[in-house]
Amino acid sequence: MSESMSSESSPEKPNQDPEQLTTIAGNNPKADNNVVDVPDGGFGWFVVAAYFLYNFSQWGANAGYAVYLAEYLSTNEFSNASALDYAAIGGLAFGTGLFFGPLIAWLVHRTNAQVVIAVGLVLQCASLLLAAFSKRLWELYMTQGVMISFGLAFICIPSMTLLPQWFRRRRNVAIGIGAAGSGMGGVVFNLGMQKIMQERSVKYALITQCVICTFLNVVALAMTRTRVKEIRNAQIAANRTPTPYRIFDLQVLQSVGYWLFVMYVLCTMLGYVVLLYSLSAFTVSLGYSRYQGGIVSSMVSVGAFFGRPAMGLIADAFGPVTTSIVAHLIVTVFSLAMWIPCQNFATALVFGLIVGLFMGTIWSVMAPIATRVVGLHKLSVCLGMIWIYLSAGSLTAPIIGLELRVPSDKIADLPAGLNGYYKTAIFAGMMYFGSVIALWLLRGLLAARDQVAVAAETGFDDGELHLKVSTGEWARGLFKVRGLPRRI
Repeated sequence: MSESMSSESSPEKPNQDPEQLTTIAGNNPKADNNVVDVPDGGFGWFVVAAYFLYNFSQWGANAGYAVYLAEYLSTNEFSNASALDYAAIGGLAFGTGLFFGPLIAWLVHRTNAQVVIAVGLVLQCASLLLAAFSKRLWELYMTQGVMISFGLAFICIPSMTLLPQWFRRRRNVAIGIGAAGSGMGGVVFNLGMQKIMQERSVKYALITQCVICTFLNVVALAMTRTRVKEIRNAQIAANRTPTPYRIFDLQVLQSVGYWLFVMYVLCTMLGYVVLLYSLSAFTVSLGYSRYQGGIVSSMVSVGAFFGRPAMGLIADAFGPVTTSIVAHLIVTVFSLAMWIPCQNFATALVFGLIVGLFMGTIWSVMAPIATRVVGLHKLSVCLGMIWIYLSAGSLTAPIIGLELRVPSDKIADLPAGLNGYYKTAIFAGMMYFGSVIALWLLRGLLAARDQVAVAAETGFDDGELHLKVSTGEWARGLFKVRGLPRRI
């Protein structure tokens, strides 16, 4: 591939200026000069199916905690447990294991993705079964909080790196299709587990969830393949020394783009988890039933099921960073303009669907954006370090969302047009706006770096952290819309 690219472009090199290079690179993806060959299909579509099932049984099941939270808050399932305890358990379930992302990524490097995912499968199965038989609050903390989080992390961290190895031109849409699994899973686990809790109990809901997740994880594991050896061999064939794996990579940590990526992830997760976990309890606070709260929460998942593949498709056309900026602006506007004055079930339903379409865009574009920032060979270590910040946002967000709500006995004193979650809505909206600022700065940096990269004939999959841009070039990149060397 790299030989054909050089032969196509070499005759024109003497006459090319930066603007001509921009036009060629923008119209021809081969101008990216990547030495790593990516099949863009083939067995990769089976890996997409595996990633879909992983998301269904991990993030989809995690989204289902919203109905467990509403159930615990309404029934006082465990004596001496406060609302803060249940919110903390939700935060632990989301973020504890992810905090150890660098260590899990190192385990993947020392063994392989399949081994680590298999460990996660066992952890998730055991945690759900133990949670079903928990009688004390501390047992719930350890099972439905800490242990299930490690199961999620051992599965999600390796699986996040799979599809960039198989797709380049259709990378965003492939990841978007896989990420849609969390949307379908959210619908199934929100409505299904809520119905089981109504008919039987929380215990039977957890056992059912265990059976479903374990079966789907086994099927997905059978379809999981990586291309680590092929990527390494391509680097050797191109006379490039393969990058040694490090838990913390100094070159990545010294990159401004990485820290903008961190800011984007942290702000997004603070807003995302608040939205994900609050809507069911918010609906109940309006005077509706827990089942209706589960329906509103499931609308977020319905939106995710359709929105994430769509966002991936749009990201392939316009770039993952640009697409995320628009999507997060939409979430910001609707959080402030629609959630704050929401007073009825119909509005809550529509709001859940709209934000569901856009608020989880991060799961479709996080790996592609990371690849653009650090390259394919450093993707695993970059995401490993990123999980720490994602974990920090996930751990604290449920507690923040719960603490910001107005106590039920004071809702009547609020001014007309406000509900008990208006502070929560403001927080979520502003966190998404913070992520927009980070993405805008990152887009400007990448736009400036791409100009340098095209002239240097480097490929972003191969890594371009060594390329430097001046502050002036970065500032000009912030406002550059047309004539971009590559989609950003």
